[in-house]
Amino acid sequence: MRITKKIGLSLMVSIIALAMVLWLKPQHSDAEISQLAASTTSKKSGLYDQLVPASDLPPAGTRSLFDHLMAQNDGLPYPFEKLVKLIQDQDPKAEDPISVMIPHGRSLLKAQANEQHPRVLIAADFQGENKANSLGATPRGQLFLGFVEQANEIEVLSFNEAAGRFEFQLVQNYCKGCVPRIVYARRAICTTCHQGGGPIFPQRPWNETNGQAEIAASIQSARSGDLHYMGRTIKQPLSSPERFDQLTDLGNFFNVTQKLWLDGCGVRGNDCRRLMLKLALRYADSPGSFDENSVDAKQLLKLQAQTFPTQGISVPESDLFNRDPMAEKQGLKGWWRSLWTRDIKFGEGAKNNEDLAAFDQLPKLPVRLDPLTLRPPKQVITSQDLAGVYGLASYFSEADLASLGAVTGFNVATLERKVDALPNALFDAKPFVRVNMMRALLNQPSTYCCLDTSEMSPPVATGVPPLAIKKHPALKPYEEYCFACHRGNPAKRLNFMAGATEDEVLANIQNKVEIREALDWSRYAGTEKASKLMPPEDSVQYQAMKEAVAKDAAVLTRMRDVVPNLFGF
Repeated sequence: MRITKKIGLSLMVSIIALAMVLWLKPQHSDAEISQLAASTTSKKSGLYDQLVPASDLPPAGTRSLFDHLMAQNDGLPYPFEKLVKLIQDQDPKAEDPISVMIPHGRSLLKAQANEQHPRVLIAADFQGENKANSLGATPRGQLFLGFVEQANEIEVLSFNEAAGRFEFQLVQNYCKGCVPRIVYARRAICTTCHQGGGPIFPQRPWNETNGQAEIAASIQSARSGDLHYMGRTIKQPLSSPERFDQLTDLGNFFNVTQKLWLDGCGVRGNDCRRLMLKLALRYADSPGSFDENSVDAKQLLKLQAQTFPTQGISVPESDLFNRDPMAEKQGLKGWWRSLWTRDIKFGEGAKNNEDLAAFDQLPKLPVRLDPLTLRPPKQVITSQDLAGVYGLASYFSEADLASLGAVTGFNVATLERKVDALPNALFDAKPFVRVNMMRALLNQPSTYCCLDTSEMSPPVATGVPPLAIKKHPALKPYEEYCFACHRGNPAKRLNFMAGATEDEVLANIQNKVEIREALDWSRYAGTEKASKLMPPEDSVQYQAMKEAVAKDAAVLTRMRDVVPNLFGF
């Protein structure tokens, strides 16, 4: 009996020990981004998938909101504080964009961020004003930036209104004295984490962010007590990540709304889409009195029932499980986890968004926390839901509703009659474009910042190598002082140093005779034409050129001699 009891006790101890190991041992994800990005298993069957391609570059004739903003404001500002200020300046109230900092995150560039150099996230949170014959932009939930200083790279996620999708872009080589490049990222890489093709963010209480006092304190400590980093306040209230989360949820539903507009109503669903718009404007006018059981609402459900996908339309899960990087290192479980997982050393891993092999070599996150893990949908919408109505309403700004009210006497019945009178072609199976619909409802060709691409330079895909200057050394000073603004600028008029080869670039420079005058510092400095001198005085390139001229006064002369002398200012 005594032997039996000892065996039983030993067995119990072994079982308990095994249970402790299984409980404490972290179950890490084995997903590799390089494999996921190469996967072609996604099904493309709906109208949205046919009309809104998953190409890296935007569909022809369309561009991202970010590109339009850069083109409208003469190109990409540097440093990052100026870029954020540019976004702030578009806000009618001039309020700061929403910002958070994440020193230990889950992005491709997570190893390039730490407490001293946290990843800085920016989200636009405003809607532009409408003026006479002019419509304002609506960047709320449509524009997000993520900057990792040590990687010299900004990740940009912004909506493409004309295409009905978000665009994934990178600002590469974004550093002092560098020549930055705005490129479209490999979409297949981005959507391994951004699985709905839109923004993502952790759930509350957002322990990764500086909305938590402990994270903010660790950043301040690493930065010797600094109160700000990249012009952003380090210590943020919890309301900052909360609002950021709300904006990503809003943005995530823009794509879903397009699917409801297209797939929910079908190829010949013009009547369905027209009725959806009427109800959306009715809801936007007075959400509190909107009747989900009205005759029109029931009619829309009937129309949807005839065309809606049998499997429903999924709302992608844009919320990542909360991660607490501080707690991961504390307590018994933290100690045990450290035995199984090595720490990431600062600087290891991917140096940019194309370095997948280096990212795959980093320790894996637990399956539950890994954004590469396939997430089930947040919700599946059926034909008996009015989600399309609510999603479509979110496309219209308060200024839009005021403009529509001004032409209808603020009578929603009159507005709905205007919808009834719109041409049937406006409701053909194509992405919903808020500006086009507003122009039709207002019955005027209103100007708008962010649709026309005729004056924009061609988009550039990631992976295209920068120009290597060997044949024409005369281009080197142009590379150092001018390429940052005039090569790869989204505005065609400012992109006059573009070209795939040295010969093309040289020819383009030689054809821009105004360059001679813009570099004639000795003649125009201190005169009324000083503002036309290049580089601009508030730029990094100006300071670099000023130092170069102090050492060698002939620098400007050699640059001017590259351009034929044909005309004056």
